[in-house]
Amino acid sequence: MNRRQAGSPLAIEKLRIALPMAPHAGLLHLAAARGFFDDRGLAVTVLAQSHGKAALAEVLRGGADLAAAADVPIVVEVLKGAPLSIAAAVASASNELAVLARRDRAIGSPADLQGRRVGVTLGTSGEYFLWAFMVRHRLAPQSLTLVDLPPARLVQALRDGSVDAIAAWQPIRHEAEVALASAVVSLSAPDAYAQNYVLVGRSEFLATHSEALRRLLLALLDAERFVQEEPQQAKALLAARLKLSTEALDPAWQALTLEVGQEQAQLVTLEDVAGWAMARGYAPAQPMPNFLAHLDLEALQAASPGRVTVVR
Repeated sequence: MNRRQAGSPLAIEKLRIALPMAPHAGLLHLAAARGFFDDRGLAVTVLAQSHGKAALAEVLRGGADLAAAADVPIVVEVLKGAPLSIAAAVASASNELAVLARRDRAIGSPADLQGRRVGVTLGTSGEYFLWAFMVRHRLAPQSLTLVDLPPARLVQALRDGSVDAIAAWQPIRHEAEVALASAVVSLSAPDAYAQNYVLVGRSEFLATHSEALRRLLLALLDAERFVQEEPQQAKALLAARLKLSTEALDPAWQALTLEVGQEQAQLVTLEDVAGWAMARGYAPAQPMPNFLAHLDLEALQAASPGRVTVVR
């Protein structure tokens, strides 16, 4: 029972959170829909975004206090000097992304992608996955012609043939598989990229709003418990929130682990992504940043100490 339920009103803390309308931000959407933010004394304004990179852009321009995003765009901005810190991971997956290719372009295996046009949203987890996918299959990433497309245009580009393949996350992956049915082949690379979806904000904001963050993380832990105890109800509620059918949400629901944490292993992934981003030219070549300095551990340590496994 939280303090409000116990009859001790909390002083309201206000937060603006930029959220992708995507399953990766599921705990935040569920916390909003179920009133868990309200229960913890938070007045949260949700700013809906198409994807995590767009949500992060809202934080960088001052339109939001926090964003939910994959680690890739965050690493790119840190390398460019943005003062960002991660408050917690809110979801993870290792086999959610895929390359979807047209069979009529004689693509049936990863090797057939060489020399092809692949639609992808540049600077996102989709592009990093595509690189990791090619490397995992011992193929040259530079053999691809990348076509930068917003997430909402990926399926149409594959359908109309302006690209030979796309790299997509859920539920776009599912949408492509349904729309093109047997005309598309789905190519994956399990464990090629351990995706983390995190809650991020400006470092100064996180440092000066520790109580609001603690309450926010408690609300997300409430949402996590709801997912574990009432999975079908939680899935139906999230599908409605994202304006998806439960069938369209199901592949992402199965692939994602919706849990709050700050784990040591994420530091390895952040460094891997940073090396790729510098090689790709998204940021100047530089010594590897100390990503530990970009993890704000205090709020989660206060909310649930066992969820922090980072060695300091």
